[in-house]
Amino acid sequence: MADLKWIKSGSRYNQVEGEIESVPVVPPGIYETELTMSGWFLHKTADKFEFPYKLYDLQNDFLLHLKKTYECTTGNLGILFNGIRGTGKTVTAKVFANMLNLPIIIVKSMGEHNDGLISYLSSFNFDCIFFFDEFEKQFNERDCSILQFMDGVYSSNSRRVFLLTTNSLSINENLLSRPSRIRYVREFGNLEEKVVREYLKDNLKDQDATEELVGYVDTLTISTIDILKTIVEEVNIHGIDKFLEVKKFFNVKTATFDYRMIRAYISQSDIEDNGNYTIEDFLKEKEIWETRYERKSEMESQAKLIKDEEERSAFIEKWQKDNHRRGSFDYDYFDAEKPWNKHIANKDYFNGEKVIKVDIEHHVIVTLYNNNLCFYYIKEENKPSLYSKYTYGYNL
Repeated sequence: MADLKWIKSGSRYNQVEGEIESVPVVPPGIYETELTMSGWFLHKTADKFEFPYKLYDLQNDFLLHLKKTYECTTGNLGILFNGIRGTGKTVTAKVFANMLNLPIIIVKSMGEHNDGLISYLSSFNFDCIFFFDEFEKQFNERDCSILQFMDGVYSSNSRRVFLLTTNSLSINENLLSRPSRIRYVREFGNLEEKVVREYLKDNLKDQDATEELVGYVDTLTISTIDILKTIVEEVNIHGIDKFLEVKKFFNVKTATFDYRMIRAYISQSDIEDNGNYTIEDFLKEKEIWETRYERKSEMESQAKLIKDEEERSAFIEKWQKDNHRRGSFDYDYFDAEKPWNKHIANKDYFNGEKVIKVDIEHHVIVTLYNNNLCFYYIKEENKPSLYSKYTYGYNL
């Protein structure tokens, strides 16, 4: 027969099975809340979060910053880690929770019983961490009970750390409106290049393929440990050459090269009337066109200083001649899956036009369009990269 005992609390008696021990507070560990017919209780699932694998990109400096804040302040502390799945926010949250050596309460929505859940959690008389993983999926953004809980409406002399993770910030805006509720919001995104290299060093069988894979990851729209793990697994099975053959079928999204360009259009009739138009002519006129407003303003300021009307007219006329452009200039943009300087050659097509000359040194492509010439100046920074920023817009 089971070892049954009776627990007396006030005038209430509850029958329990197994050993009974009275503790003043809940000791450190990981706990989940459960609801039975007899009420709420905590179920201990582990002593701490375990990681039977190497952790990458842990943001250790930031975690130490959080720990110091907790140790040097009083009252509640709210922390939110936001990012898409696989970016390491939940693992990082768990590592930080372990660092504080407090009871960790895993809080999950109990649906219609959420008010009772919040009331139960508010009754805790010990310092602890309330861990809300994927918070936006657990609690309705119109639910104010969490806000009241974090604001201390439910009075408590104990400290609480509210540790939240979200896949998107589609949560109650009032939750983020006060640092007293959420003091830190940390965004988790793409892996840094040094993390990619560290993972490849640890897990890639063919180390000679490292640079090829770093370059490939650099072109992805998103990079996570999950994605990198799958890529490495694929290469370890099939080899780098086979992977490169079939990578277009691999279930990841690669970014396109986004070229923001300066274009000059030269008509065939202009060439017939005024002679050849070279890349050197284009680059000179490009500089004039890019600085046209500054040049004109400077000219007007200088012209005002010339008192003699004939001299002033002659000055302006000379300026206009020096700043004349044969090319019709404007801005243009173009998307491509490959870098222009590695796959564009004579007789290829660029922006739908036949290429007749490529000058990689000066970042210029010359095309033929209806027997007229188009000159394109391309900024090399305009490439898709997770590891280097490139400028959108027209400030070339």
